Amino acid sequence: MTNFNVDSLLAGRSVTAGAAIKVVQGDIDKTTAAPGRQPIGTPSGVTVTISPAATKISLLLKSESTGSTTAAINFDAFLDLNHQQIKEHSKNADFLQELPDDLNHERQTVAKQAANYLLEHHYGEEKLYGAQTAENPFASLDRVTLSKISFNDSGLFTPAERQVAFLEMTNRDMLYRNETYDLGESLRRADDLAGSYVINFLRDAKLEGTMSEGEKAWRKWPTATQLEAIAAAAVRNDPVKLPTLPEYQNLNSQGKPLLAFMVGGDGSGTWKNIAFEELASETMPVRLIHSLIEKTKATQTEHPWLSLYLSIDSLGR
Repeated sequence: MTNFNVDSLLAGRSVTAGAAIKVVQGDIDKTTAAPGRQPIGTPSGVTVTISPAATKISLLLKSESTGSTTAAINFDAFLDLNHQQIKEHSKNADFLQELPDDLNHERQTVAKQAANYLLEHHYGEEKLYGAQTAENPFASLDRVTLSKISFNDSGLFTPAERQVAFLEMTNRDMLYRNETYDLGESLRRADDLAGSYVINFLRDAKLEGTMSEGEKAWRKWPTATQLEAIAAAAVRNDPVKLPTLPEYQNLNSQGKPLLAFMVGGDGSGTWKNIAFEELASETMPVRLIHSLIEKTKATQTEHPWLSLYLSIDSLGR
């Protein structure tokens, strides 16, 4: 996947709903992953953990309040300050030193990896935590989850994790915006002016439907329903005339309700949305830590999907 440099990502992070904008790729020398790295999601040597940390974060990310509107107030300043700190102080930036209060090994690993990834991948700098890899721990998460992490100011995620999640999400959005722009241009050349106009509103309706409450408050876009109504009105409510959008990879993993921690053969880790069926696969060995489940099932009755963890636990015995 093509990656935009960090300056392009931050400069193009906020756009008007329905805008027909294409981001021109710049110098990507510092935004290309180092060669020879094995993707974390490959079956070989991968361990899946449904852990207390994963369960805790799953519960929080399932909550409607996650990514609250309070994070939207100073979000631009948050992004810019982090960016400026790395520009001026490299790996000595203050916010990179922040680690989770949760001393769980997985939480510490992911937070350190996020800081390393931010430095090495986006800035071409030496990583801070030498014992950890610089793999992107959020590369496998869907857009919904990335938005919730980015706009979660509760302290559960470190500033580096939030920065990485937002840059990952923005990079995907830019790629998708460019795809829809190209499609709109092809429709315009085919004299389908209505189609070339409405595609931008359909695109942003699709994105708006995956935003956390914090992101919605920050962007101040119309709702997905309102954006779809603009598109429908432009083609005089004839759905046949609405163009088919390109696919946005990993937009919303509604069919994969479990948040697992994937451990690669090199010790790197990443969060990933997975389905119950995937855990039963012979190609994916499973390691289960379930101490939090017993504590949680009595107090989290509003989350019936927790019973899946109990079922999965029986597979590991």
